[in-house]
Amino acid sequence: MKLIENPIRLNFSLHKTLPYTMRYLYGKSNVKTFRLYTLGSVHVYMIEGFDRLDVVMTHEHRTIKQAEIDHVLQTLLPKDNPADLKISHTAKDEIEGDLHKKIRVKDLVIIEKPLK
Repeated sequence: MKLIENPIRLNFSLHKTLPYTMRYLYGKSNVKTFRLYTLGSVHVYMIEGFDRLDVVMTHEHRTIKQAEIDHVLQTLLPKDNPADLKISHTAKDEIEGDLHKKIRVKDLVIIEKPLK
């Protein structure tokens, strides 16, 4: 597995790419920085807010494997203990339940790290 950083186009918007997920995570608060990665056919978004860091993994056709999650954790957050991070495998169901709308991805995993 290889995690590849993709260049971000000038007109790229997280709120247009992941509208319901961004509304669920950040509401109207601002995002400091974000990076876009791919791990095969899994899209990985690393989003840094002012009080936390989120890694959002999406796949359009299948569920995300635990090995893919572990690889992303080792690559993007190597110094962090996975037990200290909040890994939500049911994020898609929570977002759809809150918004009463379907998300167009098959699987969505959110890894949250509070910034101190």
